[in-house]
Amino acid sequence: MMLKYCQQYGFSTHGIRQRLDLVALSSQDLPAGQELHDATIRPRLDDIVEAFYAEMLRHEPIRVFLDNPTLIASLKQTQKKYLLTLGLKFNEPDYFEERLRVGLAHARMRIPLNLYICAYRTMSQAIEDVLPEATRSDPMAYARAVEFLRKITTLDMSLAIDTYHLSRVSALENSLETLKEEENHLRHLAETDPLTGLANRAMLEHSLADALAALQNDSQMLGVLMADLDHFKRINDNHGHLVGDGVLREVAARLRSAVRDVDVVGRYGGEEFMVVLTNASFDMACEIAERIRSRVAGTPINVHGTTVAITISLGLAVAEAGDTALTLTRRADDALYQAKDQGRDRVVVAPITGQ
Repeated sequence: MMLKYCQQYGFSTHGIRQRLDLVALSSQDLPAGQELHDATIRPRLDDIVEAFYAEMLRHEPIRVFLDNPTLIASLKQTQKKYLLTLGLKFNEPDYFEERLRVGLAHARMRIPLNLYICAYRTMSQAIEDVLPEATRSDPMAYARAVEFLRKITTLDMSLAIDTYHLSRVSALENSLETLKEEENHLRHLAETDPLTGLANRAMLEHSLADALAALQNDSQMLGVLMADLDHFKRINDNHGHLVGDGVLREVAARLRSAVRDVDVVGRYGGEEFMVVLTNASFDMACEIAERIRSRVAGTPINVHGTTVAITISLGLAVAEAGDTALTLTRRADDALYQAKDQGRDRVVVAPITGQ
């Protein structure tokens, strides 16, 4: 079964084999790993760790970072555990899993990558300095030990770089996703009426301009509905603004339920609403307008125990050649005022030129 970090960083059996090939390690090097462990690392473990930190702490950038004795003591214990497995069964997934885990832990500690890479060279030298005399006095044995040490530290360093790089990429991706979510949230706030959750006036005007531009290109039909609640001021005067707000929210929900997904419905201001009917035939636009009227008036609205009957008047205008957002809205608004003058709770269609 694929281990967690091996899977996350793409080290399948094939991936492990590829990485070992890149650093010139093979199963023939396994005895060298065992010999390094038995003859050098285990018997001289404390000496290696102390020499490593003595050398590292000579450098100002490292002293600045490792300025806490408790942190150094903890890192020494971690390094001892790491060294006790260095080079042992390096061709198995568990070896890769542990190295990736260690590298990721250091990345999360925000140890600078450049210091981490330099540390591998220092560690390798600290091990080389305590190779047994029998190994050091035999040129061939010494060369084999140093060569294996170079290859195994290169493998481990490459895995650390992988985790550093990919963890940073993941962090950047998460940051970008967060920024995108924040951008979408801010855009939503900028385009939405906070009381009703419908599009606000700016968004309505933008949507209408886009729809008119598409109309010119594709010869689609476009309708605009202007709607206004009848005698809404009486609701605020008789029941208060909290009830009035509740009525507006419920009317908004009824408007949403009466239009199509492609239509844009929004609060134009106060108790006035606009619907941009994209690619709607004349008959369909009239049908949607009547559906809105009947859904608003069909059932009284209950807000906090107060029942309010409400009706709505609507004016419909269909885009014609030469229309702008202003002229189209004005004709729909004129039709709305006619609906008010004719007794309210009705739909009036603006005259269409040529009919």
